[in-house]
Order: sequence, then structure tokens, then C-alpha cells
Amino acid sequence: MRILIVDDHKVVRDGIRYMLSDAPDIEIVGEAGSAEAMFEIIDKDPLDVVLLDIRMEGMTGLDALSRIAADFPQIRVLMLSMHDQPGYVRRAIELGASGYLLKSAGRDEILAAISAVSEGETYIQSSLIEPLLAAAKGSPRQTGRLSPREHQVLQLIANGSENKQIARELGLSEATVKTYIRGVFDRLDVSSRAEAVAVGLRVGIIE
Repeated sequence: MRILIVDDHKVVRDGIRYMLSDAPDIEIVGEAGSAEAMFEIIDKDPLDVVLLDIRMEGMTGLDALSRIAADFPQIRVLMLSMHDQPGYVRRAIELGASGYLLKSAGRDEILAAISAVSEGETYIQSSLIEPLLAAAKGSPRQTGRLSPREHQVLQLIANGSENKQIARELGLSEATVKTYIRGVFDRLDVSSRAEAVAVGLRVGIIE
């Protein structure tokens, strides 16, 4: 698994590199102190996962995230941040992040997150789940109105399935799956897959 570390503080980059140095199946391709330097590396070297700081001078991590999602969709992005507010987590996931970690995360959690996002799953640090659910709880949701098919789609999303897998599992086209996902988002008053799963788990409509 080829990884790039992007943070504007060298001490953070050094710390992450040290924690991952002896991890099996992980190759640290390099590190960058800015989003601009990151794209120079991405343009030259194939990568699997980028560990990306959310606040940097120049292009921010969130701005860079949008570009990665558009131009390099095969790369999974794991956001690193000092900010634990649910709004930051939600915005990062909306823009295409596969995961969100605080910079205080320990080695085991970083490794778990890298493994999860590399396999196409969404990973949010355990300590951030409860605040995210609490924020979601503050908005009225139409949780009882999912159709049976929408419920199936939401459960498959929660299981980590991508649109193509959902389409194959349910015998639908990917376009139809996208329509059902939009319906789930509208009914649950959410704007991302991660938030839909969080709400579904909270109210018990999925497992």
C-alpha cells in the first residue's frame, strides 16, 4: 500500500512516518508540506492513500480534497485535523474524504483507518462518532419513511458496498442505485453516505 503524508508541520510528518515505519504492507512514498507539493508527487507516483492535513497555508486540505476527488478518484484520502467539530467531519466526507482522524490518534487507530479506507470503507475516528451523531440528532429526520428498496440500499452502504456492488447485489443499474441514494439522503435530511449511515444506526433502521 503506497502512502503519501501531507502536513505543513514537519514534526507531524516525522511522527506519522515513525509510527508507520515498521507497519507491514505500507510503503511511505514521500511527504509534502503543502497541497501544491502534494500534487507534484501525485502527478508522478501512483498512490493508494493520502494522509492529508485539513488546515494548511495556500491551498487548504479541503480545497485539495475536492481536486483529488475530481482528478484522482482512485486515491483514498484520510483527513488529519486538530478540529473535532462535527461540521469539519461532515464537510470533509461531503467533499470526498474516505476518513477523518485527529492528529492525536494513536498508531493502532491510524493503521485501522488506513486499512479501512484502502478497502473502500469510510472510517471516522471512534472519539468523533458520538459528537457526529449528537449533531445529527439536532435536525428533524424522516427516518420512518424509507421505502423497502431505499432501506436495502442504505443497509448495503452501511456494509461498505460501492454503487457498482449495490447494483449487482440488487439487480439494478448504477443510475437507479444513485436515484435511490438521493432518495435516502432526501428522506433522512443528510448529504453524505457517512451521515446517512450514522443516522440509520442511531435510529435503528440498519445494523
